[in-house]
Amino acid sequence: MRNLNTSFFLVLVLIIFCSYLYPQHQEVIEKYSKIRITIHHIDDLQQLQLAGLSLEGMKLEENFVEVILSEREILKLSNTGFSYETLIDDMTKYYQERNRRTETEMKNLEREMKEKYSSGGFGFGSMGGFYTYGEVVAELDTMRMLYPNLITEKYSIGTSIEGRTLWAVKISDNPEINEAEPEVFFNSMIHAREPAGMMAVIYFMYHLLEKYGSDPEITYLVDNREFYFVPVINPDGYEYNRSINPSGGGMWRKNRRDSGGGIFGVDPARNFSFMWGYDNIGSSPNPSSEIYRGTEAFSEPECQSLRDFFLTNDIKIVNNFHAYWNVIFTPWGYNMLQTPDSVIYNLFITLAAQFNGYKNGNYIPDAYACNGYPCDWIYGEQTLKPKIFSFLTEVGNNNDGFWPIPDRIFPLAEENCYLNKIFAWGPGVIDNPPHISEAEVYPSYCSPSVDSFHINATELNPENYNSVVTAYLYDINDNLMDEFEMSEISTNAFYATCPVPQEENFYYLLLKDEGVEIPSNFYYKQNLKFTTAGPLVVDSILSVHFPAMKRFSTMPYLKNIGNSLPITGVSMKIICEDPWIINFPGVTVSFPTIQPGTTSISNAVVALYYDSTSFPGYFNLKFEIMSDGWCYWKDSLRFEPVIVGIDEETNEIPTEYFLSQNFPNPFNPNTMISWQSPVGSWQTLKVYDVLGNEIATLADEYKPAGRYQVEFDASRLASGIYFYQLRAGEYISVKKMILIK
Repeated sequence: MRNLNTSFFLVLVLIIFCSYLYPQHQEVIEKYSKIRITIHHIDDLQQLQLAGLSLEGMKLEENFVEVILSEREILKLSNTGFSYETLIDDMTKYYQERNRRTETEMKNLEREMKEKYSSGGFGFGSMGGFYTYGEVVAELDTMRMLYPNLITEKYSIGTSIEGRTLWAVKISDNPEINEAEPEVFFNSMIHAREPAGMMAVIYFMYHLLEKYGSDPEITYLVDNREFYFVPVINPDGYEYNRSINPSGGGMWRKNRRDSGGGIFGVDPARNFSFMWGYDNIGSSPNPSSEIYRGTEAFSEPECQSLRDFFLTNDIKIVNNFHAYWNVIFTPWGYNMLQTPDSVIYNLFITLAAQFNGYKNGNYIPDAYACNGYPCDWIYGEQTLKPKIFSFLTEVGNNNDGFWPIPDRIFPLAEENCYLNKIFAWGPGVIDNPPHISEAEVYPSYCSPSVDSFHINATELNPENYNSVVTAYLYDINDNLMDEFEMSEISTNAFYATCPVPQEENFYYLLLKDEGVEIPSNFYYKQNLKFTTAGPLVVDSILSVHFPAMKRFSTMPYLKNIGNSLPITGVSMKIICEDPWIINFPGVTVSFPTIQPGTTSISNAVVALYYDSTSFPGYFNLKFEIMSDGWCYWKDSLRFEPVIVGIDEETNEIPTEYFLSQNFPNPFNPNTMISWQSPVGSWQTLKVYDVLGNEIATLADEYKPAGRYQVEFDASRLASGIYFYQLRAGEYISVKKMILIK
């Protein structure tokens, strides 16, 4: 009996010991993947959200959406019925492999970047080039040591759920004194895998400190504002990423709330009280979700600390940095509608995005709702505190992702410096400095050394203080070609006429509106483009007539009349407003690169349907010809189509089999194939490569006697020779076609 009891005791001790080594609910480090999901309508995005997907890192195209999903989310996706494919299996591994640099490479790159961006204190951290939480704290201490008259010592606004401090500092000319100056606030890292936003904040802090006294605009802003900063709101999540991936690339997003069962984390950006839990699309009640909102509003100490910070300060404007999307968002997030202050909000974004080109989140198709959202609470809570204008800036593009390569850290930080200055000026909220509200340059095409170009500009708030408007002319490679002061022709209007450069090239203008009494610098560069290349003109139009369908299938040719510059990224919008045209709102086609003096055919067939009762035998066509999306040239043509390639169709039944030559041929990437059959039969039309491999089936069904046509899209194929074969009953015919890209 004693031996049995002893054995039982030893087993019990072993079980208890093992339970410490192997907890019952051990946390699993999930893998995150980039997934492409096939969709058929924009409403499919809401269905994906209802299924529990967070749509992080979303890239929306016409027929698919790319998102970054955890293993749990991929399991949910597999139960939705949506088809999908994996583009990148392991995002952490992907980020780490592409970001890997030797210590020497990092030092050389940092030296290069510091020189290029005139950076003193800002540099690389140890986590793939990003500062760790500890290094951020050290940077705050360094700033205080170097600039004690401009920045406070770091101070705590609260602690995280694991006891880490949320550090804040203030930058001003008298940082230890609370002066009656407008307060602006910049923060980042509420999501633990978005360090690019934090680097933008630290960079801007150094910019203010290092430029004070030498840059009049920065000196004025520091003298007349109180800048507050909290670089890391979610230190626990960020430290967790460092602990599991010390070289960067960690994909943990939330804080480190222990929900039990091996489930951790609340999304702090879904935990604020304004419209908290509004629905289960913009946040989730499921603790395992990436957008879990918590058990109640302000359940998380990090969010409580931010709330109390706002209640004890008089903040006017807030910029919350996130990553990634190249977008600036404003309230409302919970229903994706604009606020009563939309005019001011949209003006801010227009002014702030002049250099970085970030989109206005109110006008993008792939925006998605979120509730319990800090931006909504900061602006919408107006009982406990005054209204505060709140923005959310998503740093970086789809290629940058959550962990941009080290080469991109400085550029991403720099491209948001001007944006931060605009928020500090606070046009319409804090100050109303004069700035250009709209401008135009014309004509869009100029003959080199012959023509002149003209600029008109309109200024807002001209009465507030005097200003000077200067125009800077750059070529496409950002080389400064010329600069000149614009003439003030009325209270708020400026004008200039200048000779164009001699070289064939593409050019743009940057307008600087510089305050005289108050050193504000506002810039304008929207839509100020012209070219001396080309011009591109419509040379001719190839057409085939299908009378029974009352249609002409056309393909236009463009000619580059220029002497030296190949023109890339060419597309053309075709417009026809004739009363006899049917349902033709405007069609855009693309062209390959067009060399000087050469002609190129469009890569798609354009169908012109007409009313046979009023068709006079011609079309009046207008053309807007673009390079890389900007219209530089316009042309027009009275198009009198000629029948080419096939006989005129009638309603009579054909008397013989016939497979026509595809039109056009050669082609890129679309072509039309027509055939006819005198009797009804099973008809098959297939495409093969030169090795006899089947490429596509264009028809495979029973068809009655008649004439038929189909369009073949070869956009996914390589250039080369292909064959198409028609089988109709016992009739077999094969023809060759050539794809040239």
